[in-house]
Amino acid sequence: MQVKTNKSGADKLQISLAAGSHFLVDIYQNFYVGLIPLLTLRFGLSLFKVSLLGATSIISNSLFAPIFGYLADRYGVKYFIIAGPIITSVFLSFVGVIPNYWIIILFVFLGNLGVAAYHPASAAMASYYGGNKKGFYSSIISFGGNFGAALGSLLIILILKKIGINFTPFAMIPGILIAIVLLRFVPKKQKTVSALKELRFFSKIAAMNRKKLFLIFTLIFSVYSLYILWITLINYMPLYFTGFDVSLINIGIILLLFGALGGGGGVLTGFLYDRFKNGYILIQISLIVSIPLLYFIFQTNGIASIALFILSGIFLISIQPVCLRMVQDMLPGNVSLASSLILGLSSGLAGVTMIFLGKAADIIGIEKLIRFELLFLFTAFLILFSYPFVSKKIVKA
Repeated sequence: MQVKTNKSGADKLQISLAAGSHFLVDIYQNFYVGLIPLLTLRFGLSLFKVSLLGATSIISNSLFAPIFGYLADRYGVKYFIIAGPIITSVFLSFVGVIPNYWIIILFVFLGNLGVAAYHPASAAMASYYGGNKKGFYSSIISFGGNFGAALGSLLIILILKKIGINFTPFAMIPGILIAIVLLRFVPKKQKTVSALKELRFFSKIAAMNRKKLFLIFTLIFSVYSLYILWITLINYMPLYFTGFDVSLINIGIILLLFGALGGGGGVLTGFLYDRFKNGYILIQISLIVSIPLLYFIFQTNGIASIALFILSGIFLISIQPVCLRMVQDMLPGNVSLASSLILGLSSGLAGVTMIFLGKAADIIGIEKLIRFELLFLFTAFLILFSYPFVSKKIVKA
């Protein structure tokens, strides 16, 4: 197959396949979010059990991601970028018709293993095929996922409202079809595979300059803070808005705008990172602007509250692709595994944390929980002030 590139040296076909399949995989990943009000009524769920759904999803698709990231670096991304849509679509399309809460938890866990296999591989595609605009194309691929995740909630609500919950298993068909397309067009081996044959990643980490490890930690903590708020918002805000008589369809639209505009913000930050490189400043700006937006959601009512929620997504979600590119730049020989540190380890730890925060939500309520979680964002903002000083010491060394 002849590779078609543009002036930046990017392979447009592979970038498009990565962004398109990421869009589809993350549609399935967020099916359960659109069903939260229905599942809460059907099974009488507490806030803790709602958070357990979200935590199960994140833990499965995140904490297992480093393993799949290592394997993708070792054997090539093709196997994992194909397996992801199949596993995800098959298991998560059944969530709406399963009659038992704990079996739903099992299917959410298994379906998200497909997401864990897929995410590091798709994130690495920008590094392999992005030419000299890796940050921009990384953000394009991230946007595909963010838009898909946002649309997933609305899509499952539309299926529920228009044709009935019993038809949700048929939603697996597009996932299987995209896997067939990926099988045909994604190369078996990537450009950098020869440099990845002997991976000793963890020994490299142990031997790495401690200052570089600190920089990686600041980025992981930033995304960890992002995901704590992200998980809380997408799991609890549908219930919060339902309490103000917002319809399920409108909640789906709100979540769509939250995720889609947030993904668009990520495209902008990816472009700015390619041009100016000072990614830590972009992250700090996003963090500090997110804090008042999220705080004032609960100080207003109606349209104003919804608008603040949607605006917060623009700044909150735009952090992710910049952190991703910065870690990949620090670990150029292990881009899939580097991706899993951001898409996997940090978000997985956030998922584990949410199990405990979900229990706290039952005691103190949604509003007080989110106010407490804003401290994570502010801490990340403060830690990032050290980033330029530490990075300068690495350059001098």
